[in-house]
Amino acid sequence: MIKKIGIGILLFVNLTSCIGYKNATPETVENLKNSSVVKANIEISDKWIQDKAQNQSAFSYEWLNELLTPELKRLIKEGLAHNADIIISKETLDQVELTMDIAGSNLYPSVNALANTGNNLISGSHIGKLQLKASWELDLWGKNKSAEMASVSRYFSAQFQQKMLEQSIAGMIAKAYYLNIAGQYQEQKISEYIAKTEELKKILIIQNKVGTANALDISNIESESILLNSYLEKIRNANTQSSRSIEILCGKYPAGLTKVNAKFSALEQHIPTDFPLNILEKRADIMAKQFQIESNFYQVQEAKAARLPALNIGAGFGAAETNVAGISNLFSNPLIKVGGGITTPIFNNGKLKKNVEIKTSQQKQAVEEYAKSVLIAFNEVESALANLGSIDKQEIYQQQAISSLEKNIDLTKKQIKIGSNNSFILLQKQRDLIKREMNTIDLDLQQRIERINLYMALGANGLVNF
Repeated sequence: MIKKIGIGILLFVNLTSCIGYKNATPETVENLKNSSVVKANIEISDKWIQDKAQNQSAFSYEWLNELLTPELKRLIKEGLAHNADIIISKETLDQVELTMDIAGSNLYPSVNALANTGNNLISGSHIGKLQLKASWELDLWGKNKSAEMASVSRYFSAQFQQKMLEQSIAGMIAKAYYLNIAGQYQEQKISEYIAKTEELKKILIIQNKVGTANALDISNIESESILLNSYLEKIRNANTQSSRSIEILCGKYPAGLTKVNAKFSALEQHIPTDFPLNILEKRADIMAKQFQIESNFYQVQEAKAARLPALNIGAGFGAAETNVAGISNLFSNPLIKVGGGITTPIFNNGKLKKNVEIKTSQQKQAVEEYAKSVLIAFNEVESALANLGSIDKQEIYQQQAISSLEKNIDLTKKQIKIGSNNSFILLQKQRDLIKREMNTIDLDLQQRIERINLYMALGANGLVNF
């Protein structure tokens, strides 16, 4: 008989635990996304391929892989292991995981031990109790299940936030890496420019002696030389700061001593013009927002279930001991108790109803934040592509200007040989060439930075998984 009652209770619990509970299916989440007011005003460009069935893995990232030198990979790996923000974030993720476990424990009975003793100071008698108590709230409306699933969704959201942080740190290390390379190039070029300026100064001093230049010309070139040395110091300090950035991102003491050994190699891989939309949808920050929608969906269910009656069952088993005659053994007077109870909200001044409205509003907010993150992702991709296109055009003009100036310098050298020109003019043109080359270094740096930005905008697939 007891066995049949136990089976009946289990069947009752299994059946009633499904009442009112709804799972956040992909269709449900998609419907919530489509309810976004922000999304309603977004028209996606035709260059995004809308076919969801397209194989994401077929999309090539070779245009980024050629930037990942062995030295850069080593720095990124070191940063992911020792960066302070990542270490702190991992602790936060552990806390979220523990919170998830706590939320799940509400679905199961709780058992507590109770021991107490009392003395009657007048009669001199005493009584002691030892008892085990078990209580269980039957999840009739799915309140506890919804709370557990909300916590699970928050955990996955936190996981993707952790992944986004790791990708951001890796991207910042890559940018600081190429900034350091560009700084070394710039330092070399400005030193060459200063050397050419000093040669001009020597020529002006000679010309002043023969009367073809005056003291003002010499003063001007000296002033320019001083300013150039000041600029060189600025460049050197910027290089030191970029080294410190790499060190602090990698969890090291910021001594400013790190020097990268790579150079700007030619970028031969072209960037695709079309992108599968599902790549963008898998961005870590967008996935984090999606799981936040799921979490809020379950919180709404939990808030609604809190307005309904709650059924609790409890049981207790124990024993009592006293010095009263006839009862001397602890287990000679067993205590057994089984019961249940039901509680239902009657009047709370609308608190529970308002809580449902708050949770519903938070769900709508999560949906709009998801739509906003998608819109930001589109903007980041479009901006990176536009910047890359502009840089490519600027590089073409820059190379044309350099080629033209180099030809002009060759002609000037030939004129000097036949006596129709002089070294002063040649040095000025050589200085102009160095300026053009410095501009090219800036463009090379911008091109690599924007490729990294585009890669990050597309989700940085594989950037932290070497």
